[in-house]
Amino acid sequence: MHLIQLRRPLQRAAAAGGSAQLAPLVRTTGLVDRFAQLRIGNDVASSPNTAVEGRRYAHVKAQGAYRLTNKKTIPKKMGAKKTGDQYVIPGNIIYKQRGTIWHPGENTIIGRDHTIHAAVAGYVKYYRDPQRHPKRQYIGVVFSKEDTLPYPVGAPRKRKVGLVAAPRKEVEEVEDVMGPSGIPLVVTRHGQVEVSETADTISAKATPSVKVTQPAPAARSTFTDGNSVIAALFDEKRRARAFYETKKRELRAQREQELRERQATRVFRLQENYSYRETNWEIGRLVGDVGAVQGTEKTASRKRKFRNRRRKANSQYAAIKQRALEKVERRKEYRKFVIAKRLERAEAAAKHRANLAAAAAAKAAAKGKDKKVEA
Repeated sequence: MHLIQLRRPLQRAAAAGGSAQLAPLVRTTGLVDRFAQLRIGNDVASSPNTAVEGRRYAHVKAQGAYRLTNKKTIPKKMGAKKTGDQYVIPGNIIYKQRGTIWHPGENTIIGRDHTIHAAVAGYVKYYRDPQRHPKRQYIGVVFSKEDTLPYPVGAPRKRKVGLVAAPRKEVEEVEDVMGPSGIPLVVTRHGQVEVSETADTISAKATPSVKVTQPAPAARSTFTDGNSVIAALFDEKRRARAFYETKKRELRAQREQELRERQATRVFRLQENYSYRETNWEIGRLVGDVGAVQGTEKTASRKRKFRNRRRKANSQYAAIKQRALEKVERRKEYRKFVIAKRLERAEAAAKHRANLAAAAAAKAAAKGKDKKVEA
């Protein structure tokens, strides 16, 4: 300790009445003599320099470590984080809980750990709603501090503060027909479509007797002979088949006609180099309908393929489920059969034991009677 720092303690000691004890200390001039007289002995109470002893303290306060004892756990800090009428913003935690002690109400959301958050900016309200549930308690957020929850039935929906309902302006989009240079942007060319007679059309014309009408159901034959009944059924089947074949040919001819018209109608669009060209999707449509394989009448669309696969899987699963149910039924029947057999065997064994006991009793009675007779 420097001598400059010892001035104040010496002055306090002298003012306290220890000037007589400190007289030799003050009169000494040598540095070594002064430190020798300031030395504190083992007996602090008897030392005359106790009043001038300096005390040093820590410059930085020590931070205490949080230690867990055997009876404590890590705190989860549950409970309310926002009080009633307190302002919150979206995402603020209002209440942390384990289980739904409080339920999310107006303008609030609940997390997977049952923590209730604010969904909008507003003021917190704790309330009950008997119309929703007689016993549950809810936490909601309102836009105005004076509002109360729950809102009356049929009341208009509350919106954010400062927003006013305004009609939306509907702007009609006008498609440009002419380019900046006065050249039309789209040019449509229609070609002459020639309807050529296909083999199906010729075959349909060759059979004018077949009318495209729904065949009437065949009248039940009055004959008792089985051959006449079978012949009537065959005729009805032939008429129905001819009807559906004709409808199928007409539908195929109509689709071919539409395809030819679409192929003849060409739509060209103006490009950046001032030339006309068809778009890629229009070029692809020239081949045929989307998902149709040319030359066949079967559609090969991806949706159709997945639908067929799902139907097949469902039928297989249904068959598997039916077999499993039948197996369960068989097991139940077998268990009933086994239980009935066991009961039957138990009854037979009990009856056999009763018979044996009765026979033994009769034999013992007969022996006793014989002994009496001999006596």
